Amino acid sequence: MDHRTGIALMVIAYCASLYFFKIYRIIWKYFNVRDMCRLAAANATGFCVFTAMMLATGSSYSPPAAVLALFFNGFFTGAYRTLVRGIGADAELPGGDGADAAIDAVKGTAEEKRILIAGAGDAGSMLLAEYAKRGLERCVVGFVDDDRAKIGKMLNGKMVFSSTGGVNDVIRNKKITEVVIAMPSVGAAAINRIIADVRREHPRLLVKTLPSFTRIFEKSLLPDLRELGIADLLGREEFGIDVQAIQNHFTGATVLVTGAGGSIGSELCRQLLKFNIRRLIAVGRGEFSIYTLAKSLQEHMYYLESETEIVYRIADVKDRGMLNLIFGRYRPDIVFHAAAHKHVPLMEFNEIEAIQNNVIGSFNVFEVALANHARECVLISTDKAVHPVNVMGATKRAAELMARYYFEKGLTTSIVRFGNVIGSRGSVIPLFREQIEKGGPVTVTHPEVTRYFMSIPEASILVINAAAYSKGGEVFVLDMGKQYRVADIARNLIRFYGYEPDRDIKIEYTGLRPGEKLYEELFYPKENLVKTQNEKIYILNAAGESYSRDGIERWLSEEYPRLYECDSRGARRLLNKLVPEFENGSDVEEYGPNPRLVN
Repeated sequence: MDHRTGIALMVIAYCASLYFFKIYRIIWKYFNVRDMCRLAAANATGFCVFTAMMLATGSSYSPPAAVLALFFNGFFTGAYRTLVRGIGADAELPGGDGADAAIDAVKGTAEEKRILIAGAGDAGSMLLAEYAKRGLERCVVGFVDDDRAKIGKMLNGKMVFSSTGGVNDVIRNKKITEVVIAMPSVGAAAINRIIADVRREHPRLLVKTLPSFTRIFEKSLLPDLRELGIADLLGREEFGIDVQAIQNHFTGATVLVTGAGGSIGSELCRQLLKFNIRRLIAVGRGEFSIYTLAKSLQEHMYYLESETEIVYRIADVKDRGMLNLIFGRYRPDIVFHAAAHKHVPLMEFNEIEAIQNNVIGSFNVFEVALANHARECVLISTDKAVHPVNVMGATKRAAELMARYYFEKGLTTSIVRFGNVIGSRGSVIPLFREQIEKGGPVTVTHPEVTRYFMSIPEASILVINAAAYSKGGEVFVLDMGKQYRVADIARNLIRFYGYEPDRDIKIEYTGLRPGEKLYEELFYPKENLVKTQNEKIYILNAAGESYSRDGIERWLSEEYPRLYECDSRGARRLLNKLVPEFENGSDVEEYGPNPRLVN
């Protein structure tokens, strides 16, 4: 073999290795140490492949020459990219319209930002690297951290000014405009202390934080960075997820999410992009909500360097023909059925629509999933399905019965139950925010009303984790922690805005609304719960729950066709025949045309 053939083999080996390590995807004008390590690994792999090729072909092989080639190849590829970073720092980023839009969204008013990161550990270091990669390193002024050994030291060129106890001095002296709490593994007490210190002197300063589970991921942290909310003040304990189980279950799958424009559905879409799914089909009936989701996921795709194909479809789960078209074309492996009406008082006088959307919509999704050979279907349910006393809860219980019915017909179905999520559309927190911003009063239905609360990202990632454990037929119950008095949450939120409850902002009690419970039921005697690999996820032993396959088939064939002939009482009686534990199904007062919908 002559030297020209050897050179050709070397070029092939090195180019293949650079392609395999996706060196072409790195934005070199923002490269960091991790990117250089990837480049070094690619060059080392190319050297090993070239050496193996030379030995396999039996050609004359000069180890010194090969090592010299490795040295020069590593030097020049590294030097070239260093030069690109130096002369191209202010140029436009490559990547097309999607990348440009994402970068524009991040930069915003970058020149005016002065960011202080609380936490100089792994998360803080990763955030600084992400800001640098996006050309925003100059916006990060420095750090505060409670590790005394770090105070006064430099982290990637940024000073650790003080402990978190001195955060207000740093904010004043450095003219900080934004504080990012990058301490996902610390307890709520430490975070609440930082928040209280900042709010005491700077009540309008923008504060952002990371959910506790983000420390698990090696990908970009920026998509999970959110403005501080009431969820960060409730003291929910730290939790983990079974990343390996989720990766094994979802990698390469086509996943369809109904209700993708809603609070839980949209967050499911965002979290699923972290697990290397092949295609995401986002289905929702609200045009604007799907448009908003598309903008959000475009930014996430850029941050995560995801290659997932995303398909957006406007469709109503009540339209089985449209569902057939979507399922038939894209053949989803896994379906998350999150589409539902969930506003309790509103459904109390829209019984027919609640039955159509929550019950028949679920029936349609399961029927179409079975017909198109979906691998599994996960129903997102609610604590209000347990001993339901309102129409919404009864229709969600009926949807659970449909899931069980289709499991017996051969579709792998599972159910995930959880309580209220903080900040979801139609929930109490956005209402409280609106009332506080208007100067009050904040309205609470009852001084003793309690609810389970969980953040939207926490609920969504645990739903995905539960789905990874599913073998079919399970009712998963998420550990919601303790119940919180809604009045206490209102007070915390008022303080969060820098006001004093009952002095600056009044709290008024308005009485329970139609169909509303004083407390929610979600957890059961320990003997009815089976632990999973994740301590926040249980499987309910639902053997004692009422179910009749013949009853469901009879209801679908005999009762449901009469739905549009029903008045309010008739619709409730019809629902009661499917869900006998819905106690007010047949004897109910007719509500007036304008019942109170909000607190």
